[in-house]
Amino acid sequence: MICELCGKTIMGKPYRIYVEGAYMTVCESCAKYGKPADSVNPPREKHVDKAKKTSQDIPEYEIVDNYGQIIRGIREGMGLTQEKFGIKCGVKPSLLAKIEQQKIIPDYQTIRKLETSLKIKLTRPSA
Repeated sequence: MICELCGKTIMGKPYRIYVEGAYMTVCESCAKYGKPADSVNPPREKHVDKAKKTSQDIPEYEIVDNYGQIIRGIREGMGLTQEKFGIKCGVKPSLLAKIEQQKIIPDYQTIRKLETSLKIKLTRPSA
């Protein structure tokens, strides 16, 4: 067996150590450079943002017909340009223009932003 630290052949018992985030099998003389592996808690997993929605968290829905005309009508009724309304609700003006023209169907988060800003429902449960 070869020491993973110095590269020499391990004579006798190999030591399992923890060195700077890695577990290594080393010889007796290199064992002093790390902590015994059994005395170290395993590294924690990286933080996973639980607030992020997965497809399982998003309900089945349908967007209402002529959603673009509804959004545009209410936005204009509020006296806002696409730029100003986009800033208000957190949607890029270019995306808002495409949504109003119904060139694209917005994703669930964007729909929720628009619904909150316009105080309307743009979705209905899917049949």
